[in-house]
Amino acid sequence: MPTYGNILLRQDENGAFTTARRAPLGFTDGRNEAWLRDLLAGHPDLLPIEEVDPSFAPLVPLCTELSTEAGPVDVVFISPSGRLTLVECKLWRNPEARRKVIAQILDYARAVSGWSYADLQRRVATATGRKGNVPFEAARELQPDLDEAAFVDATARALREGRFLLLIAGDGIREGITGMAELITRNAALGFSFGLVEVALYQFGEQGLVVQPRVVARTETIERTFVHLQAGGGGALQEVAEEAEARGEVRGEPPSMADERAWWEPLTRISFDDPEQEAPSYRPRNHVRVAMPYPGIWLTAFRSMGDGVCGVFFTGAKSEARQVLERLNEEREQILTELPEGSDTRRSSGELGFASYAQLSDFASDDECREWLAQQLNQFVNALRPRLKAMAKQG
Repeated sequence: MPTYGNILLRQDENGAFTTARRAPLGFTDGRNEAWLRDLLAGHPDLLPIEEVDPSFAPLVPLCTELSTEAGPVDVVFISPSGRLTLVECKLWRNPEARRKVIAQILDYARAVSGWSYADLQRRVATATGRKGNVPFEAARELQPDLDEAAFVDATARALREGRFLLLIAGDGIREGITGMAELITRNAALGFSFGLVEVALYQFGEQGLVVQPRVVARTETIERTFVHLQAGGGGALQEVAEEAEARGEVRGEPPSMADERAWWEPLTRISFDDPEQEAPSYRPRNHVRVAMPYPGIWLTAFRSMGDGVCGVFFTGAKSEARQVLERLNEEREQILTELPEGSDTRRSSGELGFASYAQLSDFASDDECREWLAQQLNQFVNALRPRLKAMAKQG
């Protein structure tokens, strides 16, 4: 865990400095949880979102005290791409408080994931006292050319898939991080990202206050699947994480994702046989996603450096994926003839799915690995997209 030195303020050209005094939250001048809530809501740029999950940036303040079935969320932001960030402000006092706030923000995420866009719009209107399409109007202030229909669709999809950034902001967060990670992982049922932000305050006497938020830990988006791995002459069921390196573990200092993004960039430019199919989109960590014409369903291509495995599989939001798989499995044998050779997946529950994998050691170069993934994605799209499109029309 990193430590931080004092902050110095240079007062004049002669080199005189004033050393800042660390000012704990909640003890002086009314700087409590409500103060922190209003500070973050009024200054969203204080939150280092790029270090947690850049796909949720930029932050547009939506409201404070958003009412949910699990209680009010302290601060809510939205991005022009329709993704919500939920922030809970907390002053740590004891381990019980830590466990409670993590359970609380997870409950918020579960509650909001059951909302439609109309539900969000209504709740935000109640919280702000404003009428109309408040989420869209707020996002359009930052991005004037934003298309309303596209924004509403994107936000509804993010709600349905549980695509949230959950942040806990407060003081003294660094203690007990391992226990927090375990609690988050055990309760991760949605596709959320999670971050812990320590808000450090430094008092320069009468000259003012310095606010320095720091990302002290984060998790990656958690989604899991099961693929059929061939070992020797027989088959063995092994669990592989969709998010490649993402195991739900909390990391002290998030590494730069520039190299990883660059590795996947060629795959985001591939063309499919199906002219209507959108190109893959990169998603941290270490995978790309291909949208399918059925709500809450997509294809994922991943690369797991820890396991030495890469592959492509069909997945989606939990409830939608289960329903769609039941219908696709009625044509299972025919679909398998259209997928790449060796594609066959069974989940640990016995439920059938669709996936294809390879060992990273099978490829002589990164280009060869990417070419293989592109071929797999193309065949999956050819086999599954027409069926999913027909299902979506049938309802």
